[in-house]
This record gives sequence, C-alpha cells and structure tokens, in this order.
Amino acid sequence: MSILRHLVFALLLPAPALLPAQAPTHAGELFLYWGYNRALFGRSDIHLEGPAYSITLHDVQAADRPHPFAWDTYFNPRYLWFPQYVYRLGWHFREEWSVSLGLDHMKYVVRPDQAVAWNGELKPGWERSVEDLMVLDSATLTYEHTDGLNLLSVDLDRYHRLWAAPTGTADLRLFTGVHAGPVICRSDVRLFGEGLNNRFNVAGFGVGAQAGLHFTFARHFFVRNMLRTGWIDLTHVLTTGRAEDSASQHFGFLEHAIMAGGAFRIGGRGK
Repeated sequence: MSILRHLVFALLLPAPALLPAQAPTHAGELFLYWGYNRALFGRSDIHLEGPAYSITLHDVQAADRPHPFAWDTYFNPRYLWFPQYVYRLGWHFREEWSVSLGLDHMKYVVRPDQAVAWNGELKPGWERSVEDLMVLDSATLTYEHTDGLNLLSVDLDRYHRLWAAPTGTADLRLFTGVHAGPVICRSDVRLFGEGLNNRFNVAGFGVGAQAGLHFTFARHFFVRNMLRTGWIDLTHVLTTGRAEDSASQHFGFLEHAIMAGGAFRIGGRGK
C-alpha cells in the first residue's frame, strides 16, 4: 500500500500561497461529473460458507469487465449504465478543498479455469478432488460482481494549482485526496452449479486515496483524470440465494478513470 501512503502525504502538503491575479476561483462552486473507469484487483482469499460446507480458496485472481467501446453505448443516455462508470456531486467549500459524494461502478470477475489452493470441508455428495488444487471451471465456481462492485464513497480532495490562463477562464490543478464508504454488490455466484444473480446488497466497505489532474476550461466546464487506489473488505457477499450461504473476501484495487463535468457557483459569480 505504498501508493496509498504517498497520496496521503501529498494531501497534507501546504498549497501554494500565491495565485495568478487572473486565476479562476472555485470556492463556493458545486460540481457534477460523469466518466468511465478501468480497474485492477489484487489476489484474494475467498471464503465460502454454508450449513454443510466451509471452504477457502487462496490467491484467487480476478479482472474487470469493460464494455466494448461503441459510440452508441458510451454516449447514448439509454446505455450509459452498461460500462464501468463513475459519477459524483461535490462542493468546493474552500479554494483548495472539496468534498463530494459519488459512486464508482467497477466490475469484478474471477478468472475462469484457474487452479487455486484450497482448504475446508464439503458436504457429502459434493465430491471434489482431494488434491491441493481446485480448478475454478464452470462446474465448480462462477463468481462475479458485475452489476457490480459499487463503491459509494465520500471523497475529500485538496487542490494545487499548476497553471492558469491569463484570461481567468481556465486552469490546471493537481488534486490529492482520500475516500471511504460502503461497497454495494450485486453478485452472480454459481457454487457447484447452485446459485443465482443476487439482489443488490451492502457487502462491505472500501477506503483509500486518489490523485489526478483537473483541467477547467470556459470557466464552468472541466475534464478530470484520476488514479485511485485502496482496500475493499467484503464481509457478506450473497452467493447461492439461501440466507445461510455467503462469502467473504478482501483485496486491494487500482482504478483509472476519466471524467467530464461542469461547475457553478451558489450565490453568484466569483471574481
């Protein structure tokens, strides 16, 4: 988690005291943005629990599942929810600081056909190999958070201006911040052929940090490039559909997102 420590350190650095005379001001602005993400996930131990079984799969690999790019999907309001998206509403309560609430919709898919170490007990009738490795094929385990792995977080960001246009209508800022919030999953799990695409469920929480560049143009519009890293702990994942069956896991993640949005000021235009 060295990346996380460096981002938190950057958050605490003092902001530049002097600003260009014509630099746009952001204090008091509300902002809203939408964008898309890609994500990487660390290996995870997945524990599956039920009345007649308790097994742990070790060092399981997973990947995201981005929707193939198509203009009619990524830019059509009817299909904006299909890809891995990001949206957020925030407020610049000071010139260098903002707080926001939003959702990162990531997709998490266990890689099929991988062989993993495991231990635990299985109920009679679910005969499985007694070897050290279990192959996660479609007959053994399908495990996805594809609708999805939804991090609903509060973000606190600090901004450091790098450049401002002489006209006062554009600037480029570096931001660093931290985030925390619940993770809402809709998990599609098939364990030895039993399971379903579950309902949405608050399965755990996530914490971490982010950094990136924020470019404002025409005073009210911006594009934002962000790298986010953190830790997700899922303590109650729905699996087979039976109330007594569940899974748990935790893993690190690295997310890259590009967003576009707009900002406006409450109570009139700033200087």
